[in-house]
Order: sequence, then C-alpha cells, then structure tokens
Amino acid sequence: MQIRRKLVLLALLCSSTAVQAEQRENQVRTDRYTLVTAEARADQKSPLKSIVNLSLGKDVSMVGDALREVLKGSGYRWQSPDGQDQLLNTLPLPSVIRELGPVTLNDALQTIAGEAWQLRSDTLHRVIWFDVKETQHSLSLQE
Repeated sequence: MQIRRKLVLLALLCSSTAVQAEQRENQVRTDRYTLVTAEARADQKSPLKSIVNLSLGKDVSMVGDALREVLKGSGYRWQSPDGQDQLLNTLPLPSVIRELGPVTLNDALQTIAGEAWQLRSDTLHRVIWFDVKETQHSLSLQE
C-alpha cells in the first residue's frame, strides 16, 4: 500500500512538471502568481479590429472629416479622396453617428460611410478607401 501511494505521488509530481513546462512556452511569469501570454492581442495584430468609442465634436461636420478623425492613431490613412471618394468626403455627417461604440474600427468606418459604400483596405500600405456598392450603381443607372 505504501509503495502504491508513493507511485501515485510520483506520477502526480511528474504530470504537474510537464504542465508547467508546457505553460512556459508561450507564457511569461510577471510575478509570483501571474502568468501572462507572450503574444500580441488580436487588435494589435489587426488594428481595424480594435474596439473604439467615438464622440465626435461639432467641428466635425462632413463624413470625410469624421473618417480622418476616427483613423487618427490607428496607423491607417484614407487614400486621398478622389473620384467616388470625393463624393463621400463632402457628404454631411448624420448627427446620430456623433456618438458611436463600442464597435470595431472597421464597423465604425463602415457606419460613418453609410450602407451605399463598401469599405476596402490595403493592409500592406495601411490604406483604406471606399467603393460604391454594386446595388447603388444599378440604382443610379435607372434614374
């Protein structure tokens, strides 16, 4: 019985050591009882997925102004507005959008632009732009 107890105790000791070794591969001990995962968060890897809360001032009156304000600090920029984006740039900002969040940066940009526009991004150059959705093209051709 005594030998069996020692074997069980030895097995438990070995298994706990294996678990500790496994935890050390991607975790860092920051103090005696705290282990932290040693990797970037999802929003740090993909800034457009970060969670934002917006509160736009009265001086932000156009959609283009709002898009530039929201992108500040994200590392992304709005490709210089020309062509179709110029129309979006000069549209008035709906007052209902002045307070928005918590939402992802991606959703905030799409919401500010509106449902007629499709957000596009180039993650290599960290640039965003908007295209008119196909359904809007067909509606404008009918008019």
